Amino acid sequence: MRIAGKVKQKASLLRALPLGVVIPALLLCAFGVAFIYSATTDFELVAEGLARTSGFHLRQAAFVMIGFTMMLFIALAPPRWFSTHWYIWLGLGVLMLGSVLVFGKTVNGAKSWIMIGSFGLQPSEMCKPLFIVALAGYLRYHQSIDSLGAFAWCLGIAGAFLIPIMLQPDLGTAMVFIPVVAAMIWVAGGNRIYLGSLGMAGLSVIPGAYVFGVLKEHQMKRIEIYLSGLSGEVADRSGDGYQIWQSMTAIGSGGFSGEGFGMGSQSQMAFLPERHNDFIFAVIAQETGLLGVGLFVAILFFMITRILRVADKTRDPFSRLVVIGVAAMFFAQSAINIGVVSGMLPVTGITLPLVSYGGSSLLSGFAAIGLVCNIAIQPVRTMGKATF
Repeated sequence: MRIAGKVKQKASLLRALPLGVVIPALLLCAFGVAFIYSATTDFELVAEGLARTSGFHLRQAAFVMIGFTMMLFIALAPPRWFSTHWYIWLGLGVLMLGSVLVFGKTVNGAKSWIMIGSFGLQPSEMCKPLFIVALAGYLRYHQSIDSLGAFAWCLGIAGAFLIPIMLQPDLGTAMVFIPVVAAMIWVAGGNRIYLGSLGMAGLSVIPGAYVFGVLKEHQMKRIEIYLSGLSGEVADRSGDGYQIWQSMTAIGSGGFSGEGFGMGSQSQMAFLPERHNDFIFAVIAQETGLLGVGLFVAILFFMITRILRVADKTRDPFSRLVVIGVAAMFFAQSAINIGVVSGMLPVTGITLPLVSYGGSSLLSGFAAIGLVCNIAIQPVRTMGKATF
């Protein structure tokens, strides 16, 4: 009877899931599966029986189901697992990032992967929700949030994640952490002067690294290609600028209504590298045009606004900080990916959350959604101070 009661209690919690967050997330996943299928399938050869589908979309669909199950598990977990044990999640994240530097596999110039059989796990992706929980835990239980000491501790927690990620190097993932840190400290009532300094430091990281030669050769080349593209012309279209040129061509050729599903020339003729992964947005833009892109962005922003509504409804400091961190993560990662694909930012490896092919990115996104659902269906009755 006790087990039946617990099952009934958990089922009642599931009825309170924030559908305004969950349904848009699943719609974004549907976009991903559909356009991964389009980007990795030569429909003419398949129709003639000369080729088979790659299966990338089926693997992505499998990861969606695994991720959704993980989201439900996190949503139903006792809230104290996260709020009172935040330092454990901090240690787990640091351990994962340290292990990848020792045992990791280098892919595309970055030692970011740990191989588990045939499956590659990217710890830097999985550490984003862990970092949000860790920083929220510190800010929740610190009394003088606007002090220099508290700000230094926040930077120290961020550095524990950022330094190993930069050593891989994984510049794209590292870029997501800065707006997440800034958003969470600001909501917690952090000193605005310190926050302004953090913003200036964040904006100067890439230019400073470029000027002082800290970046690797391929990263330097990407920045040079980006600078040349500011004039409207991408230099070296057949070399290092090939990928961004093909991406911009795909987006531009989409027009108002697109070329049609499975009809994108840049994807069907395999001109665009990483078209099912980091550059999936270019495939969506070419095949659906402005209409499809508008719908996609509307779903994404609706999901983020509903996440923020969950934050607005809770007065518990830890819960609100976690939800704000998740919203900032989705916004920053999406903005950076779309900026890269459209040529507004230098090329760096970063996925479009819940859409790009890849199990680690997808599981990280669902874990973050699970945290939001946990807070929405199991609110903690702790009142926060006015700054929250």
